[in-house]
Amino acid sequence: MKKIFVPLIAALMVTAACNREAYKTAGYNEYASAHRTMAILPTETITTGRLPKDATPEDIAAVEQAESKAFQVALYNQLAKRSGSRDGDIRINFQHYTETNALLEKAGIDLRDSWKHSPVELAGLLGVDAIVRSTVRKEFYLTNLESFGISVATTVIALFVSPVAWWLAPASQTSDVFASCAVLDGKSGQPTWSISRDEPTYWNKGHSEVVEEISRRLSRRFPYRE
Repeated sequence: MKKIFVPLIAALMVTAACNREAYKTAGYNEYASAHRTMAILPTETITTGRLPKDATPEDIAAVEQAESKAFQVALYNQLAKRSGSRDGDIRINFQHYTETNALLEKAGIDLRDSWKHSPVELAGLLGVDAIVRSTVRKEFYLTNLESFGISVATTVIALFVSPVAWWLAPASQTSDVFASCAVLDGKSGQPTWSISRDEPTYWNKGHSEVVEEISRRLSRRFPYRE
């Protein structure tokens, strides 16, 4: 009995922790029933921590803008893949990101500018009932080259200590990626749902993999399935 009881408690604790990451707000029932179409906005991206010495503000801005689009596309793909009319599907339409970005550009709003505009303004401009707004913050601890060097060193040590256990050498963490996502009503700007996730990156696990992983996890908890 004890052998069964301990894993059961651990599983319940993990489930409870996961449930705290995503929640429907008090306004969900009031606003969600009127939502038919949503637009996924370009993701606000923030870079902090220890950056390469030769990285200029322009370089960082260019990377943030590219990653803003990457997260937007990845999140759209994951949500669209899970939408439909079957039981458990997300029962709402998502405006294609190319249409969203074209309408923003036509209004003179670039990706970075879109982070600053109100949800009510953007929903009206895009002709949707609600918007999906997300923020991703990357906090760097080591540059990729420094992290790679540490990982090589620990692998060499492991090889000398135990040649058959080289795979036990830890990968060096390069950064943490913190992501949050919310659905906002297009008429009031009120949130109906929110979620947050974090994911570490390593020298051998690039940001593209992290983008896909976080987008996949966010979409799994997305509501509007009733």
